[in-house]
Amino acid sequence: MVLQLDDLSLYYDDLGAGIPLLCLPPFPFDHRIWREQASLADAARLLMPDLRGVGRSTVTPGPFTMELHADDMLRLLDALGIERAVVMGVSMGAYVAFALYRRAADRFRGLILADTRAEADTPEQAARRRRTVDGLRTQGAAMLRDRVNDLFAAVTRTEQPALVEEYQAIAAGMNPEGLAQTTLGMALRPDCLALLPEIATPTLVLCGEQDTVSPPDGMRRLAAAVPGARFALIPRAGHLAPLEHPGVFNHAVRAFLASLP
Repeated sequence: MVLQLDDLSLYYDDLGAGIPLLCLPPFPFDHRIWREQASLADAARLLMPDLRGVGRSTVTPGPFTMELHADDMLRLLDALGIERAVVMGVSMGAYVAFALYRRAADRFRGLILADTRAEADTPEQAARRRRTVDGLRTQGAAMLRDRVNDLFAAVTRTEQPALVEEYQAIAAGMNPEGLAQTTLGMALRPDCLALLPEIATPTLVLCGEQDTVSPPDGMRRLAAAVPGARFALIPRAGHLAPLEHPGVFNHAVRAFLASLP
């Protein structure tokens, strides 16, 4: 489906029924990262958007800050008449979730954070993002193939090489300028460590056991900083836990949804 806004055509999938579950994808992917979560359609209404500039959503002038993405998501919820939703974000999707919580905490029924971090970029990380922007503009999105490979756990690369290749191809097919503006937006995001103790909605924190981008120790600290948050480790998974080990991931999400008042 497509939501036509003044400055943007926003693509999204709308699947299932029940409690709204807004699924925010990691960089550099679109709604296709959530294909293994379709089995949750009996427990939730899955809203799976392509963020601005990614997938089938249009590229507009940037940078695409996390606050801009959050505003887009609020407009999507408003257009669908959804007052409150559970928001689930993986990696960059969780950055958007943090911005959305700052914008409108009252719109949350719950929060799921997976394979992410709350800290802002260090100067070295921000410099790496600028190099990524340069690479995207000179080489195209195919320059991300090695980086996508490294998002997967070693066991996934060994046992599911076709899956890794499929998502390398998906990333390579993205609009490079859209990814460049998204990368600039990530570099501009604020530190969210001070926000964590203020989160007052039920929260689930998930992390791939072999995530080298957002390692489990850091995710445990993130969970400990959010009042009442639950933490679960996803075995045999890296930075893309919902795709790599969906059975365990979905079981944790389903149990969390069932626990909500």
